Amino acid sequence: MLGKKQFKTIIDLVRVFPDEHSCHQYLASQRWDDGVIECPFDGCGSDRAYVFADGIRYKCCKCKRKFTAKTGTFMEASKLPTIKWLMAMYLVLHKKGVSSIQLGKDIGVTQKTAWFVLQRVRWALGNESEEMLEGTVEIDETFVGGKSRFKHKNKRVKYNPGREWPDKTPVFGMLRRSEYDKMGNLVPARVKALAMHNVQMLTITKAVRKHVKIGSHLMGDGFIAYRVLENQFKLSSVDHSTGFYVDGDSHTNTIEGFWSQFKKGICAIYHKTTRKHLNKYVQEFAFKYNYRNLGAQQQIEQVIVQMNCRLKYKDLIAA
Repeated sequence: MLGKKQFKTIIDLVRVFPDEHSCHQYLASQRWDDGVIECPFDGCGSDRAYVFADGIRYKCCKCKRKFTAKTGTFMEASKLPTIKWLMAMYLVLHKKGVSSIQLGKDIGVTQKTAWFVLQRVRWALGNESEEMLEGTVEIDETFVGGKSRFKHKNKRVKYNPGREWPDKTPVFGMLRRSEYDKMGNLVPARVKALAMHNVQMLTITKAVRKHVKIGSHLMGDGFIAYRVLENQFKLSSVDHSTGFYVDGDSHTNTIEGFWSQFKKGICAIYHKTTRKHLNKYVQEFAFKYNYRNLGAQQQIEQVIVQMNCRLKYKDLIAA
């Protein structure tokens, strides 16, 4: 089967997928890995379909509608060759990502098209099944936006004491530390992060309760908004304002490392992100952190697992 062929480099990608048929066969082999083609349309669910002679199109035996391996995914209705989508996935999964301008040059499309492609891929990167974090979980927040001292004097914002920056967007993160499972295998660290409107106590509490299992051991930096979490979690903290950053096992150094990678990617590649689209970039870096130990092919196959989501251009640019 084509789906069993291996590729590591972008040269391999072009060699393994020389035409549209090979690309679709690969997507089909990953989407329906048990060999049973299921109708992707809502309300049908049939597992019987006719295969057209081109090997790309299918027709459901029940609802009689035609579909392909891209139907119901972020690639549906796209006129781009599938190889360009696969190359976009390969390039965006680089450690620091790829800009829409550079991607447009690399795959031969306009910057606008490349930006739409990247946003749809990022949409899929955040389309993971919900998994509660448990064990030892570090929590922290960061703020994305230009530094005030680099702005014109008339545009500088006067910051108030505390953690409210009106010209920056807060991003809250929860990172489960690496640990050994019952079989003695090392389970790598995993992060969940999301852009937020504010870092008020109620907002943070809702996020933690949604993504972290009750009773887990939380580690923070002494932020007062975390105190209410003591009712349902074990909470340890190191007050950074006093100059202390580590107290035994209590620290937030692991998630600070994730913030470093995230910020470097934003500054070096994307330069500027708006509040509206910031969360998609957050999900991009969270995905790359969580699957950092996989090779390029395994990462792309994980994206294919999560690709059953649509994002239309009118919805992307809607206010």
